[in-house]
Amino acid sequence: MVAQAHNLAVIINNAPTKQRSNDSKKSVEISGVLQTTLDLNEMLELFDKQIHDLIPHDGYTFVNDELNLTISEGDQKHHGCHYKLVVADQELGSISLRRRTRFKKQETSKFENLLTALIYPLRNALLYHQALLSARTDNLTGVFNRTALDDSLNHEFELARRQKMPLSAIMVDIDHFKLINDTHGHLVGDVVLASFAECIKTVTRKSDIVFRYGGEEFVIILSNTSLEGAALLSERIRKAVELVKFDAITEDLNITASFGVAGLKNQEVPGKLLERVDQAMYSAKQNGRNRVSVVH
Repeated sequence: MVAQAHNLAVIINNAPTKQRSNDSKKSVEISGVLQTTLDLNEMLELFDKQIHDLIPHDGYTFVNDELNLTISEGDQKHHGCHYKLVVADQELGSISLRRRTRFKKQETSKFENLLTALIYPLRNALLYHQALLSARTDNLTGVFNRTALDDSLNHEFELARRQKMPLSAIMVDIDHFKLINDTHGHLVGDVVLASFAECIKTVTRKSDIVFRYGGEEFVIILSNTSLEGAALLSERIRKAVELVKFDAITEDLNITASFGVAGLKNQEVPGKLLERVDQAMYSAKQNGRNRVSVVH
């Protein structure tokens, strides 16, 4: 189902001073609460709290494919109600509620009414998110930059602690990258960096976060991933990198990479995790390159 913006606006803007509809009153109240933040995660959490007692549920999921966004909280049970959100012919994404038992028609109708409170603040939050994304993205490779790493790592760290999930990191460095620049030129070096980043994105999951750490070094943060899982992923990326071809620009160029892998330990701070994964990557370099080194 689609929540159309022009219909929703009529419900909000043309409402009488004394609301006859409890849903309309609540919608206006929720809208005021949501306008206190532009942070997308915080806004969805606020919306969830506001509607939870009115429509009991175990979890929610918001998805925006254009921005590669999936935000989930709570338990994703079997039964759900799902809505596509559209404003002025612009798709904002979709939202769904999940729980153990089937949703009744009166509950889905109530949810439709309450979505009027979300749609405009959500549009503003998505615009803000896009602006932040642009400032936190490396222009050459299209992955996140180092500025974004600290915030993302702290967020994933808090999430792992709160939900008692494993958190792992990979640091990867293109082998002999200076030689590539010296032999083939910096323009070819830029193509190598962009192709390398694309290779990583092709192998990793949507939930894995890739950063250009500096120069030819990249960091991958893996939520809900064990040390063993991170090591297996590193090996898959390593093999994929060996297969990358640059025949369109030069025939004698192949690349390899060295990987360091570490998992978050109990009582460890995020900075220490990066320290250990850097040490593991350095060990891979020292031991012959084109290999994965895991630190326990």
